Amino acid sequence: MTEAVLPEPDSRLGNIEWTDNWTLGTGLRFELIEMATQRVYICQGEVSTDELAAFEPPEGFGHALAGQARADMAFFARSPGSDADGPVETAELGGRRFSYIARPNGFESLASGAVEMTIDKHHAMLYRSGRTIDVLDFGDGTVATPAWGSRDPEVVPTDSQLEAGWQLRRVQLVDDLLTYIPNPARVIVLDRAFGFHGPVSEDIVSAVAQEAAR
Repeated sequence: MTEAVLPEPDSRLGNIEWTDNWTLGTGLRFELIEMATQRVYICQGEVSTDELAAFEPPEGFGHALAGQARADMAFFARSPGSDADGPVETAELGGRRFSYIARPNGFESLASGAVEMTIDKHHAMLYRSGRTIDVLDFGDGTVATPAWGSRDPEVVPTDSQLEAGWQLRRVQLVDDLLTYIPNPARVIVLDRAFGFHGPVSEDIVSAVAQEAAR
């Protein structure tokens, strides 16, 4: 099996020397949550489905999520609670290196079946020109861009859990799309498998994208 070639960090997102702050590539990733503190740690590097199935969280930790990363690369400017941007906190868990990148502040199950979370994180994403992605349009001039998706890359989100006024739009990027997620982030989970985060201005997306058929 040929290993995927990962992209090089892009300085438009953040400091390329803070290597633990980056996630590179669109492969399968997973996160752990420390039960006592609600700290969320992301595994450094992509994993295979077999590696994920075999991984046992250490005592006091549980799986937070697992899915295909949707951005070509992402950067976390700091760990939650830090006073300034800088290298994130790291931990060796279950024989793997993890970065502390998020902490949930709130959780709500919506009438549509979607889940909405408020998360403390300092997150920026880059989606390369030429790609086609789904964005969640809130209908108020803001959107959420895709964070993670189904472990099966052929499976796509559906409209079945959209709140009134929301719309899933498929767009083709004609230039690189860079998004800087505000803190706290608004994270929406659809179909129990697809995460979108924002809000960011719809103008940021429309400036570099054209509509594509869903």
